[in-house]
Amino acid sequence: MIALALAGAVTGAGVATSRHAVDPVCTKITVIIKDSLERQYVSIGELREQLHQAGLWKTGQPMSHISCQQIEQRLLSHPMIRRAECYKLGRGELRIVVRQRQPVVLIAGDEHYYLDTDRKVMPVRASVSTPVVVVNGRIGKQQAEGEMYDFVLWLNDNKFWQQKIRTIHVVNPKMIELIDSQNQYTIVLGPLDSAQERLGKLEKLYEEGFAKIKYPKYKQIDLQYTGQIVGRK
Repeated sequence: MIALALAGAVTGAGVATSRHAVDPVCTKITVIIKDSLERQYVSIGELREQLHQAGLWKTGQPMSHISCQQIEQRLLSHPMIRRAECYKLGRGELRIVVRQRQPVVLIAGDEHYYLDTDRKVMPVRASVSTPVVVVNGRIGKQQAEGEMYDFVLWLNDNKFWQQKIRTIHVVNPKMIELIDSQNQYTIVLGPLDSAQERLGKLEKLYEEGFAKIKYPKYKQIDLQYTGQIVGRK
C-alpha cells in the first residue's frame, strides 16, 4: 500500500509537471510592424493599447488562455492595419506581426478618403504622409473605386506621366481634367474612355515637338477632339 501511494504521488507530480510544461505562462509579447521603414501610420504603443482595452494583452496568464484569432481580429479592426498574424512561441512568448495599409489615391470630393492597394476605403489621418495622386471635384464612390482607380494605377505605372500628373479634377463624370504639375497648365482629357491612347499621343508631342521648341506657355491642352491636340494660351 505504501509503495502504491508513493507511486501515485510520483505519477501525479509527473502529470502536474507535464501540464505546466505544455501550458507555460505568457512572459513576453512582441509586436512587430513589418513595414515600419516604409510608412508609419500606426505605432506599437497604439496597438498595445488597443489590445489592453479589449482585454487581450495577457502577460502573466497561461498561454492556453490567449486566443491568437481574437488578437488578429481585433487588430484587423484598426483602420490602418491590412494584415495581422499572431504566433505562440516557446518559453511563453507571443509574437504579433502586422502590416499597414497603403494608400493609392486620395479622393477629395464631397467626402475625403483614401483608396488603398485593395481598392478599399482608408480614412484620412495626419500620420499618412505618403504622396499620392489627388482626385478632387465631383467624384462619386462608384467612379472613384472603378474607372478612376484603374486610371490612377496606370498613371502610377507610367514612367512619363507618374511625376507630371499629381492632381485630377473631375468637373463631372465625363469631363476629367489633369493638372500638369511641372508646366502649370491643365490637360482637358474629357471622359476616361481611351484616355491612355490620347495621353500617349500627347506624350509623343512632348518628346518630339515640345522638346525642340521648349514648352509653350499654354493654359490648356485639350485632348477631347479626335485626331487633334488643341493648345490654348
